[in-house]
Amino acid sequence: MPSDPVRVTDVAGVEFTLGERIAKGAQGTVYRVVRHPDYAIKLLEREQDLKRIATVRRLPLDDLAVAAPLTLIREGGAGYVMRLAGDMKPLREQYLPREFGRGDNPAWYLRTGGLRRRLAIAANVARTLAELHARGLAYVDLNPNNVMVSDDLQRDNTWLIDTDNLTSLSDPRSEILGFPGYLAPERNPRKASPPSTLADAYSLGVLVFRMLVLTHPLMGFAADEMDGNEAQKAADRGELPYIGDPLDDTNRLADGSLPALLFELVLSGRLKELCRDTFGPGRLAPAKRPGSSRWRDVLHTALDNVVECRDGCGWTFYRSRPQCPNCGATAGSTVLVTVYGGDLEQPLAARDSFVLSPQMDVDLLPRHAWGRHTSDDAVVTFRPEREGFAVLSHGESRVVDASGRDVRRLPTPRAKEVVRVRLETPGLPDRVLALRSIGAA
Repeated sequence: MPSDPVRVTDVAGVEFTLGERIAKGAQGTVYRVVRHPDYAIKLLEREQDLKRIATVRRLPLDDLAVAAPLTLIREGGAGYVMRLAGDMKPLREQYLPREFGRGDNPAWYLRTGGLRRRLAIAANVARTLAELHARGLAYVDLNPNNVMVSDDLQRDNTWLIDTDNLTSLSDPRSEILGFPGYLAPERNPRKASPPSTLADAYSLGVLVFRMLVLTHPLMGFAADEMDGNEAQKAADRGELPYIGDPLDDTNRLADGSLPALLFELVLSGRLKELCRDTFGPGRLAPAKRPGSSRWRDVLHTALDNVVECRDGCGWTFYRSRPQCPNCGATAGSTVLVTVYGGDLEQPLAARDSFVLSPQMDVDLLPRHAWGRHTSDDAVVTFRPEREGFAVLSHGESRVVDASGRDVRRLPTPRAKEVVRVRLETPGLPDRVLALRSIGAA
């Protein structure tokens, strides 16, 4: 924060006082705004960059979780005002200990939200990136300095800042290549290929991997034998093998290290497949990489299948594990909800499902029912009660039984029992909700 109050004025003549500095990069510095806790101001290093900001203001950014420029700063500096919730902090401060000096042990991993919150934040970033890509835009510089997350561990609100990096895919150009450690290999200074959605997807993969596993996906044994700067440059050029490469273990993680333990615990089967595709064949061949929408879908599915330790240690883990990895408590049975269109050709076990929690409300969202990722408004809420769940329908949606009567409560299914009800929402296809109890695999 500046030693003396610094005031700036926007193009409409409104004066703002800069508060705490919350982020700094090559292009400028982001500050809080005194007496306006839900706004921030970015001051640019170069006044000529205002022309680019004016262009960004014309991009289709409505309804996205991005801190888009609202108005331009003209006096006291060159920059722009953006909306940003007051409790948000850069992702780097909370989730990247090795890079920024915080702890890196299981207790710290739990204190900072564990697997569940990390997956929720990662899925939010992937969703926003996928929405940008669907609108014909590339983000260009995805890194933990540009991702803001709620400081409240009970919330997973996530926003992207530094939207002045955005570029249209119809004419992709940017002076920024990306942040060291998060670059796609084709964007490193030796190649400097144009920005693309697949370069963004690679940066997303690195960000997700580092959040979950606490290390870079190309920084293992082979990297440890190199000078630190050279290892990072080699990783950015894609010259090191993936640490989980099934055919090349020269860059594997050290046995017994926390990242090695987390690698086995926090990556679901589909996440492991995504990482293999991204950092294996897709490392140097962008066309072989999964896109941001695939990351979004897989991260949401992983999040939907996380349970919390029943003995109260707080650890969260995938429902397929028979025991809590932290305290060893038996996982017990889990109630699953499977949503489908009514056909029975595909068995329930082969369909995506989400778990119901005995400790907290769980929402059925538009993405569960119709594959719509643009809204987080609950369609149905399942509230845990003694030996079952209250069923709370929202808006015009109804949950009904076979006779068409409204369902307000569902009992916990017995072993091998499947309880089916129907979700009806005007203007949208009906869905069958199948509830069943399963033991840990």
